[in-house]
Amino acid sequence: MQKELVLKSFEDLNRAVYLLKDSLDSYKPYEPSKEYLPKEMEYYDSLSFRFEKSVELSLHFLKTLEIYLFGEQSDTLRTRLLRLQRANYIDSVEFWTSARILRNKIAHAYLPEELKDIYSDVVKLGGEIVNRVKSWEKKIRNLP
Repeated sequence: MQKELVLKSFEDLNRAVYLLKDSLDSYKPYEPSKEYLPKEMEYYDSLSFRFEKSVELSLHFLKTLEIYLFGEQSDTLRTRLLRLQRANYIDSVEFWTSARILRNKIAHAYLPEELKDIYSDVVKLGGEIVNRVKSWEKKIRNLP
C-alpha cells in the first residue's frame, strides 16, 4: 500500500514535469524593455506556474519517499534532503534548496529586470528538475 502512494506521488510529479518541459522547450528570453500585453505574459505566467508546481510536487514526492524508506518524516526540509542524499536518492541538497528559494521569489517579483533574471533561472533550474526526475524513474520503479 505504501509503495503505491510513492508511485502515485511520482506519477503526479512526472505529469507536472512533462508540462514544465513543454514550457521550457518554447522559452524565449524575457525582454525587460518590452511592454508586454497581458496575452503575451500568459506564456511566462504558465512557465512560472509549471516551475512552481514541479518544485512543490518534487518536494512532496521526496517527503513521501522519505516516509516510505525510513518510516518517519523529518522535522525540516534540510534534514529530509540530507537524509535522502545519504541514501543516494538525490545528489544535491543545495539544488533543491535553490529551487525552493526561486519558487518563493517568483511570487514576489514584479519589476521587469527582476523578472528577466527569474525567468532565466527558471529555465536553468527547470531543466535540471526535468533531468533529475527522469533519473529517479528506474530507482522508483524498483523500490523494495
